[in-house]
Amino acid sequence: MVLQVRPGLPIKTVTELIDYAKQHPGKLNMASPARGTSNHLMSEMLLAKTGAKWMTVHYKGNSPALTDLLGGQVDFSFDQMSVALPYLKEGKLRPLAVTSEKRLASLPNVPTLVESGIADAVAYTFTGLMAPKGTPDDIRDKLSAATTAVLKDPAIIQRFETLGAEAHSMTPDDFKAYLKKEDERWVPIIKNANISVN
Repeated sequence: MVLQVRPGLPIKTVTELIDYAKQHPGKLNMASPARGTSNHLMSEMLLAKTGAKWMTVHYKGNSPALTDLLGGQVDFSFDQMSVALPYLKEGKLRPLAVTSEKRLASLPNVPTLVESGIADAVAYTFTGLMAPKGTPDDIRDKLSAATTAVLKDPAIIQRFETLGAEAHSMTPDDFKAYLKKEDERWVPIIKNANISVN
């Protein structure tokens, strides 16, 4: 994801954003596509790590959140690279940092949150292929092998990169372990922020 601000906001770095949010608690508005989304959770993580204060505005989907950010009704957001990249390239939004472990090829001059001084502030959005419980292992393994082959195709890799995304695959066991690790990371943030989707 990318931490991005509306161009009219006189903030150019993560440090400036955090400092402003501490000096003017609740004045900045962060657009969230919905309660409990990865975008919202990343914002809650940043609040917990920095002690900053801003208002979270929850929308019914990414389109209205992005529309209001572009229109200046809200100040900033975390968004998926595949959604944000065209607006960043056109200068309609300004990137402050990316949530990846290292800088992205699509935004090489934009630092990571860790580079910006926020320890362990790494987060990814991902897409996973699931099968119903009880699917035979041989079928699961064939689906996994086919997906891995597709994601190694240079044309597919290039298409993902055009969208500001990366093509990776995992074995079913690695993916299960990844999901468990993600739960261990995000559930405490969800509980601490009292987030409920009901």
